[in-house]
Amino acid sequence: MLSQVLRGFQRMAQWRPMPARTFCLDLVYKDDYVERLRHSYYAEERNKMLMPVYKKAMLYPDDLAIRDSVGEFSYLQLYISAKRLSKEISAICGSGTSSSVAFFCDSNAMWIVMLWGCWMSGQVAVPLRASSGLELVRLQAIDCKANLLIGSPENESVIQQLSQTLKTATITLDHDFVPPVKDISSTSVYAKQLVNTEKPGVLMPEAMLPNEFYEKSMAMMLYTSDATDTCKPVMLTHRNVDAQIRCLIDTWRLGPNDTLLPVLPMLRQHMAIAAVLQVGGNVVLQQGFNASSVWDDLLGVKMSTKKRCTCFLAMPVVYKQMIAEYNKMFIKDSLMVEYIRNHCSEKMRLMATAFAILPDSVFNGWREITGHHILEYYGMLETGFVLGHAIEEGPKVQPKLVPQKRLPKPPPRSFPPNYKPGTLGSPLLGVTARLVSPTGKEIIKCHNHVGGPMKMGKAVSGAPNTPADPFDPTKTAANGELEIAFTVAGEEEKFIPTGDICTYYNDNFYFISQACDMITLGGLKVNASEVKKVLLSHPKINDVSVLAIPNMVWGHRLFAVCAVSPDAALEVETIETYCEKQLPTFKCPCIVKVVVDK
Repeated sequence: MLSQVLRGFQRMAQWRPMPARTFCLDLVYKDDYVERLRHSYYAEERNKMLMPVYKKAMLYPDDLAIRDSVGEFSYLQLYISAKRLSKEISAICGSGTSSSVAFFCDSNAMWIVMLWGCWMSGQVAVPLRASSGLELVRLQAIDCKANLLIGSPENESVIQQLSQTLKTATITLDHDFVPPVKDISSTSVYAKQLVNTEKPGVLMPEAMLPNEFYEKSMAMMLYTSDATDTCKPVMLTHRNVDAQIRCLIDTWRLGPNDTLLPVLPMLRQHMAIAAVLQVGGNVVLQQGFNASSVWDDLLGVKMSTKKRCTCFLAMPVVYKQMIAEYNKMFIKDSLMVEYIRNHCSEKMRLMATAFAILPDSVFNGWREITGHHILEYYGMLETGFVLGHAIEEGPKVQPKLVPQKRLPKPPPRSFPPNYKPGTLGSPLLGVTARLVSPTGKEIIKCHNHVGGPMKMGKAVSGAPNTPADPFDPTKTAANGELEIAFTVAGEEEKFIPTGDICTYYNDNFYFISQACDMITLGGLKVNASEVKKVLLSHPKINDVSVLAIPNMVWGHRLFAVCAVSPDAALEVETIETYCEKQLPTFKCPCIVKVVVDK
């Protein structure tokens, strides 16, 4: 009797609170399956096997994965939906045939379901944008030889027209395709998704292609969002996708407590989303853009602490419009101003932008509001993010089965006094960057391998480093065209030219202009990117295109097209006066046209 009492106290001493979980009649907990699966995955990764991101979803079955305008969706909901879709895809294309499957979807959870469904079936995913216009989409679908078209109801008309033209099968699905949580929450349903392998104790997802298939298979075919009359696809293997995901996880120190709010086109943000889902975090997806709703999601006033955003990724124009919304709605409320600054300073780990020029006025205005620097990252559709700023935190830890308390936040990163927009940081993990002269001579090379960033090349001089004499990247010695390569063990580096002119100084790359932006005006060289940056700093201008018009006398004249919001009253004369105050006379556009954003 005494021994039974002692054993009872021993069990009580070892007891620890567990998250809510369901169990089946044989009392095998879902957590037990998850832990066995986790060990199986670790063994695969130790053997250098590639693990597609959708398989990692089974490690966080009941956790929140995606929140969109329709609702909240767990990892298991997305996984089971994608598995169901993959069976329909395989019935049409066959399993593991690497056929091109084009899909149309807005920025919501179904985009992930369609992508994972293609990968589960062993096909090449080709995300297309119905808003690009029917003719361009038709050319892209023909170019990729699409065997199947998948889309949501709002894109059904485009899908049907393409189907009739290309004689291609179609699948249409919406959020109702996702099973309710109550139907899949039991341990028995989870266990049915897993099978025992030939190795004792090793679990793997049921009815999936082996990891060996993904080692050399194509994953995606992407078409640039700004393509007009040409079809130039970007091909990505599953190895490419995996490398980009791991790079962002390492750079941002992502973990299961992170919530990402990305406001970018899906073709630009899908790698960031995949990186967050890889580690068990969650993502907030916006249907279109509305500055007020972005502020709501960013501040998360009505959300639990776990669901509040920690990482914000947006285009510069988004930051600009959010500053305008702040000045309209919050600036007169001192309590709200203080709350926003405190919340962003204490809760947000990352505020970043990419793929566009960041005006000084937006950078400074956002820093004044939130206390955060907008960190700039450089990337292309072919490469994902390749240059940027690593988030300096404590060591990364693998996500545990039981949620752990957050580690204390480290002090914010210290930036140099002359830190300014255009600072692209250094190569991210596994990336080598170099600058080359017009003759092809290497000026400087910087790589980030296992040992950390290392640079090779001549000393960079000619740039002051004091707040009183601010740094001007155009006057440094190391100016050249940027080229990027990924490090692959045992293989020669293959550099990709970016077409952008950059400089390297004080352990940072700085953007100067696109190579095609240099315009000759009466013998003088004008950088169109500089003119564009000045125009973008105007609070009412959302986007700018600067063109060179042939001229018999001067060689060229500058023509600026400025996009403004429908409610923005902005005259051409106002823009011309603004340019005259910011630029030398010969750099001011001779012709200015104002167009209204749709």
